[in-house]
Amino acid sequence: MPKILAIDDKKDNLITLSALLKALLPDCEVITALSGPEGVEKAKAELPDTILLDIKMPGMDGYEVCNRLKEDEQTKHIPVIMISAIKTESEDLVKGLESGADAYLAKPIDEYVLTAQVKTALRVKRAEDMLRDQKDLLEEMVRERTRALRESEERMKAILRASPVGIGLFMNRELQWGNETLHRMLGYEDGSLSGQNARIFYADDEEFDRVGQEHIPVVEKNGIGEIETRWMRKDGTTFDCRIRSCSFHPRGPIKGYIVTVGDISESKRLEAQLQQAQKMEAIGTLAGGIAHDFNNILGAIIGYAELAKMKAPPESDVVADLNQVIKSGNRAADLVHQILTVSRRHKKKRQPMQLKYIVKEALKMLKATLPSTIEIREDSWKDAGAINADPAQMHQVIMNLCTNAGQAMQQNGGVLEVRIGNMEVGAEDPGSRYLDLPPGSYLRLTVKDTGYGIPRHIMDKIFDPYFTTKDVGEGTGLGLSVAQGIVKAHGGTITAYSEPGQGTTFNVYLPIMDEAEKAEKEESKEPLPTGSERILFIDDEQALVEIGSQMLERLGYEVVSKKSSVQALELFRAEPDKFDLVITDMTMPHMTGDKLAQELMKIRPDIPIILCTGHSRLVSEKKAKEMGIRELVFKPLVMRNLAE
Repeated sequence: MPKILAIDDKKDNLITLSALLKALLPDCEVITALSGPEGVEKAKAELPDTILLDIKMPGMDGYEVCNRLKEDEQTKHIPVIMISAIKTESEDLVKGLESGADAYLAKPIDEYVLTAQVKTALRVKRAEDMLRDQKDLLEEMVRERTRALRESEERMKAILRASPVGIGLFMNRELQWGNETLHRMLGYEDGSLSGQNARIFYADDEEFDRVGQEHIPVVEKNGIGEIETRWMRKDGTTFDCRIRSCSFHPRGPIKGYIVTVGDISESKRLEAQLQQAQKMEAIGTLAGGIAHDFNNILGAIIGYAELAKMKAPPESDVVADLNQVIKSGNRAADLVHQILTVSRRHKKKRQPMQLKYIVKEALKMLKATLPSTIEIREDSWKDAGAINADPAQMHQVIMNLCTNAGQAMQQNGGVLEVRIGNMEVGAEDPGSRYLDLPPGSYLRLTVKDTGYGIPRHIMDKIFDPYFTTKDVGEGTGLGLSVAQGIVKAHGGTITAYSEPGQGTTFNVYLPIMDEAEKAEKEESKEPLPTGSERILFIDDEQALVEIGSQMLERLGYEVVSKKSSVQALELFRAEPDKFDLVITDMTMPHMTGDKLAQELMKIRPDIPIILCTGHSRLVSEKKAKEMGIRELVFKPLVMRNLAE
């Protein structure tokens, strides 16, 4: 049963946090402490698996508590998740990291983030404890067996051969003997490394020298020491490892070391995932903060443009200009929704589309950012057929592939070529069978560059999440994995071919819609549906009240609008049978839209309600339906969606 210690000077916070943890992790044991000193003592006594620590506490604050925990041998390995106010300054975050904190949670606490953080901390703790236990056991065994090496050499080799970690005997940094695990870890046949200098385990001389300069003096002084580094396998791939060495001194000037090697790549990967999750959560928090206001602005822009278009003569040049305004507004709304997918799942809308138009738009953006030494060639004019896809996601795929190509030619320049064509996949076609696609017609998007290419030994890893060959800070390693995920979700596939020094070619295959499917999915051009009922429309933004009222009145409805949810409730309470429908914003002062909906349904349970939001963590489509709300609609509202 995992044990979690929560430290906070406010009893109410501890009660709430304990209840939340019990609900999310029923099998956990929660221990609480009301002060920093009490928390330190309980941590030493109970040795919990994870600690949730509030920063702002009188006397001993969270930073000092964390420092003391990390300095103590008993508690230094316990993951500490600091809890801070949402507006914590970056200096405070840095201070927290310097004090040894492993992660952060922002108040108010999101239960999903809390669950993910705690589960990750518990998983990492278990893995590290297991690794430490195994290493401690093995090191003790190695020290004990070394003293009796001459009379029990065969027995010792048998034990080391079965060890789950790599173990080797080095003399002056030359491997004299290594167990099977060490050979397997490095990709060599058992025994073939004997007599080899440790230099072959390193991808570059600089890292080899660093380990020698930093690690060996510590081992010589203390008799034991450990260091993290990267070793290279026989095939040229590298992995993270932790080396622990014990020194022994045979006769003469030769220096000997018993070395254990543990592969910590998985632990590093989990750590990188946690850091990436924290970055994405920060971006999501920022996006959520601006989305509501930005969508309100877009709603006014799109709404007034649609009204102006309805008032203008159909043949007027103004209509074409207004269409561009509406198109740009919708693209901005799509951009907001893309950003919001960082912090929540957003259902993408697919539609019949010609990919060539997305390609042209993406290349237009790229031309402004790529150096003039890169020539862009496009052959996307051919009508290759319509696909059923989300335009924003297709734009992201093209940008990811072309950006990678541009970076490969950043220094020496080159040619970026983008083509669109067709391909038939047949059931008995051996040439296309490797694509693993059902038979049918496919659109093929080709992105080709003349850059430095991709080494063969890493070709099978380029679509792995977080895998990158770029320097730290230059890439997340998510571009190709995201592109592959989008393409596969659309029923297609993506392939890559590269030769070092001769460039790289990516091919994206997407299923082409047949005419019947296209006709079924194409948006109807029928007139907008209208009505004559009376609608109560509520939004705290004056511009949205005006545009919403005008839209609904254009559709034939009688509209009563209010800027205040409290006033709307009073009006409805006085005349509950006066209205046929209520449309309300979610985020409003004094009373939010979901609370207003609940009050309205108490007065009249059968009243249909549409809840509108730009972005809200407080309500989801599922939660709205459970409350009795008929529809949850994301802003900005456009004429046809509102009418329907």
